[in-house]
Order: sequence, then structure tokens, then C-alpha cells
Amino acid sequence: MRAALRVVTLAENILIGLLLIAIVAVILAQVLFRYALSQPLSWSTEVATGLLLYVAFVGFAIGVRDNAHVTLNLYERRLSGRGRRVVRSVELVFLGGVLVALGVGTVQYILEQRDVTTPAGLPLWTILLAIPLGSALGVLHAVVELIAPQPLPDEVSDDVEMVGGGV
Repeated sequence: MRAALRVVTLAENILIGLLLIAIVAVILAQVLFRYALSQPLSWSTEVATGLLLYVAFVGFAIGVRDNAHVTLNLYERRLSGRGRRVVRSVELVFLGGVLVALGVGTVQYILEQRDVTTPAGLPLWTILLAIPLGSALGVLHAVVELIAPQPLPDEVSDDVEMVGGGV
């Protein structure tokens, strides 16, 4: 299982890097065509926005994987080890439920709108697929964390102390 998770982690990291490079390339192409050649690209803004949606949802999944998403850790870290695990488990179950609902709802919408295209002629589903993809990856990471939780820190970290005003 660890080998498969390493592959997923590597794939996510490569994908997010390629998406960011693609966004920069599309925007640079738009600037070049608009200002150097006086021939603006009609599709560039739409493509860059679609790529940004993928960055947002794959990035969210990476945040879940790296435990960098929003949590109640200010209070969680004040609890005992068992209390922290319970709160963390509740957070992960809630997060997983929201992601499942978001992913399933988006898939249903994609199926209903499968023939719709964007103004630039892109099939809408190609852009919206970012949502169930990121949701599925986020659920995977939440389930992995529930099954094999990462060790919790024993004391409050410096960043929480600053946010909490010297807690």
C-alpha cells in the first residue's frame, strides 16, 4: 500500500507542477500574441482558468495529504493523545463526507451537461472533471489518514502559538 501511495504522491506533485507550467505558458502566449503580434488568443483566458481549477482541487488534495488543510488544531493540540485522535478522526470523516458529496454532485452535473461546451468550444466536462478528481484524491488521503494516522505532535507548534496569541 505504501508503494501505491508513493506513486500517487509523485503523480500529484508532477501533475501540479505541470499544471502550473501550463498556466504560465498559456498566459505568456496570450501576452506575446496580444502585444507583440496584435493577434489575441480567444481561448487563452478560458484555458488558464480551467487549468487553475485543476490546480485548486489537486492542490487541495495535496493539502489533505500533507495535513495542511484547515483544522481545529488550535484546540486539538490542547487535548490528550486520545482526544486529539478523536477530534482528528471526526474532522477527517466530515472532510471525506463533504468531498464525496462534492465529487458525486459534480459527476451528476457533468453527466447532465455532457454536450455543453464553453465559449471557446471546450467540452465543459473537461474543465469540471477537476472537481471529482481532486475530491477523490482528497478522500483517498483522508481514508489513509484514518486507517494509518500520522503521529501527532506532543506539544503546540510555534505557528499555533503565534496565531493563538501566545497560547
